[in-house]
Amino acid sequence: MKKFRLLLLDANVVIELFKRGVWDRLVEACDIHLASTVVSAEAHFYEDDEGVRHDFDLEPYRRDGKVTVFDIAPSELTTFRATFDPTYFEKLDPGETESLAYLVNSKEECLICSADRIVYRVLGNLNRGEQGVSLEEILQKTGLARPLPRQFTRAFREEWTKKGFQEKLGGTGHRGNRS
Repeated sequence: MKKFRLLLLDANVVIELFKRGVWDRLVEACDIHLASTVVSAEAHFYEDDEGVRHDFDLEPYRRDGKVTVFDIAPSELTTFRATFDPTYFEKLDPGETESLAYLVNSKEECLICSADRIVYRVLGNLNRGEQGVSLEEILQKTGLARPLPRQFTRAFREEWTKKGFQEKLGGTGHRGNRS
């Protein structure tokens, strides 16, 4: 099986993978890259169906070379955010912003996986919809398929990517480079 290359995961996806007990299997199947803010501040625990908290630590995965953690300079993040209308950048959390800035500036082929509509809206708005992938699609291609809430599905990804593209056609969202 071919690994997904440079798969950028948002915190909500990492949390869902730990909750479902498939994180380690996905790490073996994919070349996973995580924003430093996801590792340091956003993905540390999940609550099970009974409300019990389960902590996890991504640092050993970084240390062992099982995932790659990247940082984007604050100036690059500011520049990236400045290219969007406030209605867009206000909805992006730090991990999403860092991941999208990395994706946009990367010379290598990347896919980004999230359960937040704003990520897919940004991709649609930038005409990069093909760089979005849902958790459902990843799990299907890695033999780990299982039922998921709607925000992790292909239909959700496609709906919000299309919305972002429509917003681009309507003149909202991305404003181009403003240096």
